Amino acid sequence: MGILEFKRRHLELVLSAEADIEEVYYMNDLPWVIGYSGGKDSTCTTQLIVNTLLKLKNEGKELHKPVYVISSDTLVETPMIVSTIHNTITSINELAKNNDIPVSAHIIRPSFDNTFWTNLIGKGYPCPNQKFRWCTDRMKINPANQFIMSIVDKYGEAVMILGVREGESNSRDQVLENHTIQGKKLMRHTTMANAYVFAPIRRFDIEDVWNYLLENESPWGADNKELYNLYKESVEDCPLIIDKETKEQATCGNSRFGCWVCTVVSKDKSLTSFIEKGETWLLPLLEFRNWLYLNRDNESIRMRRRMDGSIYFSKIKVISDEEVVIPAKGGKKKITIKYLDNQWVDDNGNVWTLFEGVDSEDRAKQFIAQRNVNLSDGSTPRILIKTIDDEVKQLGSGPFTLEGRKLILKKLLELQKVIGDRYQLYKLEELLEIRKIWFTEGMLDDEVSKLFYEINGYELPNIVNDDIKLFDNGDMELLNKICSRKEFNFSLMHSILNLEKKYMGYNNRQEVNKQLRKILSQEFVHVENGSDFDED
Repeated sequence: MGILEFKRRHLELVLSAEADIEEVYYMNDLPWVIGYSGGKDSTCTTQLIVNTLLKLKNEGKELHKPVYVISSDTLVETPMIVSTIHNTITSINELAKNNDIPVSAHIIRPSFDNTFWTNLIGKGYPCPNQKFRWCTDRMKINPANQFIMSIVDKYGEAVMILGVREGESNSRDQVLENHTIQGKKLMRHTTMANAYVFAPIRRFDIEDVWNYLLENESPWGADNKELYNLYKESVEDCPLIIDKETKEQATCGNSRFGCWVCTVVSKDKSLTSFIEKGETWLLPLLEFRNWLYLNRDNESIRMRRRMDGSIYFSKIKVISDEEVVIPAKGGKKKITIKYLDNQWVDDNGNVWTLFEGVDSEDRAKQFIAQRNVNLSDGSTPRILIKTIDDEVKQLGSGPFTLEGRKLILKKLLELQKVIGDRYQLYKLEELLEIRKIWFTEGMLDDEVSKLFYEINGYELPNIVNDDIKLFDNGDMELLNKICSRKEFNFSLMHSILNLEKKYMGYNNRQEVNKQLRKILSQEFVHVENGSDFDED
């Protein structure tokens, strides 16, 4: 395609997009919500809409309904990007005010009880990977949907504007096709019955996006050439993710617009690229991120049960009847286990116990109970099961142990001291949430406050002691000794006592009894205490 032909086609696309925006805007009274991530596609979309609204305003046409621009701040955004997004949001609001157009821009964030650090360090969630991307739901989808639903509650329905394009990938094209209403410019939202999706740059290709941004100045004063330079070595966009399907298509781990602490990909490209461009102060962040990635599957700091108390076995590779392999993962090296001299021995000389047959899993759990293995402290009983389908499995890993979480927090606090005022790695509210969670899970001492003081030299602000600690340290240590003597899980006992504290003074015991049964029905409770444990 020649230059003149490209320019003609591009101009037709832009004019068509502007006409679509005007048509859909005046189609009804439904408010618009634009998803702005700071990437090229969302910037192009937002700029097209704002320019069209300014044009309609200058033509004397009434702008009769609100347009909301929302951008996600996960609180772990890449430092070089988060300031740009915040500045853009401020500039869009100033532009709207100065030109009297019904546009307002907003930053959306996860609640402090659902941030990355609260989940990872507080609750013990393992670092996200491709198969377990818990971060996207809690930090992006839920906050965005909460904002959209607040608009839906106010107006009845809403239209979500997204910078999605055809031809980006087969899977994304399929998503667009599945939700397109034949003959209509609006698509169905994948999860919200009262929300629709409008994609004004749907027919743009990447050259059209960049041509529009470089040929048209940003109405709010941003430098689109700087955005272009930022993208030169970037692999993918990181869109504002609003549902499960856009989550599956997003490749933020390879993007300049993702989270600095992302462990979904094996090698970081965001921080690395900035460091190579001269932002060497980011190197400690990259080192911390790499340490997290390597220690995600460190069994010494992972529980051997899930957060809901269940125990599971994960499949490993069978080489032959006399050899199995636990593959390398993250920083965990490959382990080969062979049948030698009537026993299973790994390449480190450790002996493993194999249970075979229909009841192999039950006998493995009995083995754990007989040896009083604590499934919450990183203990690793070397056991394998072989199912009737000849699949060999090992005991699966759960959340980070309390000691593991303490180690991560220590490193995070130390990192913040190194970085100083350049970037805030965590919020005070997150530390207070982590502190609460640790107490409810049986942390004997106020380890959050102790670590904070040890590293920073001053007390953790805004502490409320009366509402957190159940007993003083002496009482807790005594209780721990009693549980140890009776071979009863201390964390479980602490959970029961905290439940009683929470419902203290309630006349109706129905809810506390329900929650108590839920705690005592967790599988690890029965395994650790033997199959005859009586929850009554």
